[in-house]
Amino acid sequence: MSLRESAGRVKRGRCAASLLDARARAATCYRPAVSTTVRRTLPRRALTAALAALGLLCAGAPHLAAAAPPASKAARGGGAPIGKAAHTAGAPRSAAAAPAEAPLELALPVERITLKNGLRVVLSPDERSPTVAVAVTYDAGSRDEPSGRSGVARLVMDMMARGSRSLAAGEPQRLVAERGGELHVEADVDRTTFTAALPANELALALWIEADRMKAPAPSAEGFEAQRRDALERRGAVLGAAHGQGAIRLRELVFQGYWPHEHPALGEADDLAGAELSWARDFHAAHHGPNRAVLAIAGGFDAGAAKALVHEYFDGIPAVSAAPFKDVPFPEQTSQRTGVVRDSAARAPSILYGWAVPPPEHPDHHALAVAASLLGRGESSRLEALLVVNKAVARSVRVAIDGHRGPDLFSIDVRLAEDARVGDVEKLIEGEIRALATAGPSQAELTRARRLLQSAFVAGLADAGARARALGEHELLFGDAAHLNGELARYFAVTREDVQRVAREHLGPTRRTIVETYPPGVPGAASPPRASAGAPQAGGGARAAATGQGAEVATPGKSAEKAAPGKGVDKAAPGKGANKATPGKGAPGKGADKAAPGKGASSKGAEVATPGKGADKAAPGKRPAKAHGAASRPAPDQAPTKPAKPTKK
Repeated sequence: MSLRESAGRVKRGRCAASLLDARARAATCYRPAVSTTVRRTLPRRALTAALAALGLLCAGAPHLAAAAPPASKAARGGGAPIGKAAHTAGAPRSAAAAPAEAPLELALPVERITLKNGLRVVLSPDERSPTVAVAVTYDAGSRDEPSGRSGVARLVMDMMARGSRSLAAGEPQRLVAERGGELHVEADVDRTTFTAALPANELALALWIEADRMKAPAPSAEGFEAQRRDALERRGAVLGAAHGQGAIRLRELVFQGYWPHEHPALGEADDLAGAELSWARDFHAAHHGPNRAVLAIAGGFDAGAAKALVHEYFDGIPAVSAAPFKDVPFPEQTSQRTGVVRDSAARAPSILYGWAVPPPEHPDHHALAVAASLLGRGESSRLEALLVVNKAVARSVRVAIDGHRGPDLFSIDVRLAEDARVGDVEKLIEGEIRALATAGPSQAELTRARRLLQSAFVAGLADAGARARALGEHELLFGDAAHLNGELARYFAVTREDVQRVAREHLGPTRRTIVETYPPGVPGAASPPRASAGAPQAGGGARAAATGQGAEVATPGKSAEKAAPGKGVDKAAPGKGANKATPGKGAPGKGADKAAPGKGASSKGAEVATPGKGADKAAPGKRPAKAHGAASRPAPDQAPTKPAKPTKK
């Protein structure tokens, strides 16, 4: 059974636990990892059958309906092999861990090698797959930008996506599309990923394109100027989108004083206006070498042949000498912060809550993800049931945890009904958070949250491109791509006591930030006066202090109506760096969130071609095509020949 057929079976199982649409929220620079789009769970038999067809289940894996065995030594913190249900390394522990339903046991094949130039390579073959995907994840993002050059990481991503040393602007998209494949590119706070998905016989082309992309972009001065203008237009579109300013303001206030996450991933207007081509070249030379990247290959390929191609195309690329990312202290928040936004594009008020929480490698992160699911994932989640279904005071609820290194963001986004009162809705939201921290969830709630996370996780691994990205990101973030196989066990190891504890410790009123957005003419809080000086940004000097603009800070427990002026920063920072770009286009693309631990769906902002179309239509001047079904194999420094027809799926 093909991957496409297997994914179809998952859909026929009525899996509404789709991957979170956080990259579709690039228009607000806000990338949640847990959404409320889930409407019903995936029937467990269909899920198990689909996983078995994909070869993702360990031999002898228990059916989802089977009762879990008593907690083993591994479940109490011992070391079980990655990929087994008992594995709980890095998971929160509880003094009274009750036996729980066992998760699916994943068995993604993982082989890891490292080239002499430092490039880490992850291989995950599936001989039954008709497609192959290559994902290159760079340890570079907006957090690596120096003060005064915000937005340069995104400019470099655009340069690399459009062309390379051997391919003119637009050529990578044409070559891949004519073979029935697709390209996907995304820039994040702490990583940048390029993915190419093609018919299985086109692995050589995908590797050649990524190797040429890694060597160095070759933009002209005119091309860079066009990209700079596109970046300014994109920033204006983000700020002009409904509720976009609120998401930007939230991130700015939550990470106030912490330059890596506080400043805008899309760039400050002044920085973009003065951006130079040399900035982009310097950033690429420092952060996009083989020793700063992970190359992951997933799908239908032979491991031996793939390794030979990797050596052929990547061995000759020299390592870069840039120093690793140097973190700066994160200022502790000791009182509630509040912001108010007047949004001419909004039709009804909205409320955003945000907390700085521990990063993915912290033991509490999985418990916080379960808490997010309990609060805002599906119609029966606490906040959606209360605000949307029962009280009818909100149109939508979204609860998210981003999954970034360094301090992470836990957020709640509530879009209100037109006649709802902001203060009344805030009391309801805060009451549910308080109840979760004082009494914890019921066992039935916890079971439901685990199953929804599991469904979204599996949906996030349904195609080769999603698996390649997930494996590359786990290799980058955790040092071992096989860490992905243990994710479900870590979520299922979270207990009621764990959820109660993390809600109490991390989601308290003195650690929260609230941003209220009001349309024109709607009664609400008036914007407080600006402070005379803002807080200097850690690692970035005192740029904000010279702006004269400040954040609104309120006494804990008070709403924005009683906010007093505080300190802040100059420009609004995009809610996060999870912006996906359509290669060759200026506007940000849409896509899927990092919903599940598997991080998965492909972006709508990626270049997508209908499989099988265009491969047999040669443009004037193109070289003769190879025989049907033959794979293109360019030499390391040779442009590819005219594409062959892709294999049928």
